[in-house]
Amino acid sequence: MRKFNDNAVSPVVGVMLMLVVTIIIATVVSGFAGGLVAGGCQKSPALAMDVKITNSGTWVNSGFSATVTGVSDPVRTSDLKIVTSWKKNDITGGNASIGNVLNVFEPSVASSGLNVASIAPYGFGMASVPGEPGISGSALTPGKVPERQFGNYTLSNGVSMSAQPFGGRNDGTGDCYNDSFGNLCGYGVVSDYLYTDFDSENYIDPMQAVLGCGWEKLRAGDTVSVKVVFVPSGKTIFSKDVTVLEG
Repeated sequence: MRKFNDNAVSPVVGVMLMLVVTIIIATVVSGFAGGLVAGGCQKSPALAMDVKITNSGTWVNSGFSATVTGVSDPVRTSDLKIVTSWKKNDITGGNASIGNVLNVFEPSVASSGLNVASIAPYGFGMASVPGEPGISGSALTPGKVPERQFGNYTLSNGVSMSAQPFGGRNDGTGDCYNDSFGNLCGYGVVSDYLYTDFDSENYIDPMQAVLGCGWEKLRAGDTVSVKVVFVPSGKTIFSKDVTVLEG
């Protein structure tokens, strides 16, 4: 009668063990890869926007705007970060605007003595804002409307984001302030000060918040890189080199 070595493994058993191990490994790898693909699709929405940057040398007709022209799913701005960067001669500029993180600091209101802080860029065209398009005053002073703060509204088709430099006149047509000498201050509010910045040592206006201090040195034809990052996944969902217009 044929005898088997107790320490030997049957060829059939060996093949079966190898097959089982192979199947387990293949299942794990397939599941991991599938999870990456599915997870990526769920976490990173697609976004298309029409972005414009203008600099006329004064607060009038200068600004940043981005209008949503397509989005796979509504995106909460609390999940977004807008990153801008530019270079002008030997100057490098740009900034990062993060949802629900204060980035605009206005001079104090004389009656309260308190500085006013808000988050740019501000939202327009959202159906959730009562009376949109704005009830009296809300569209003219978006920094004072909580629903328009970057981080509080949601991007969908037709919604736009906007930031403009401080400036204005004493007729209520803009955010105008007086400096410590009693002079009207803002971006280019006096013809002799065209293309001069707002008081960036003490305050930050919406345009500086989005494009960074020194943005006023940009001229028509210069390029600004604009990216939108979906924070939960860390992926860039929008990227474009925007040519500055004269306004």
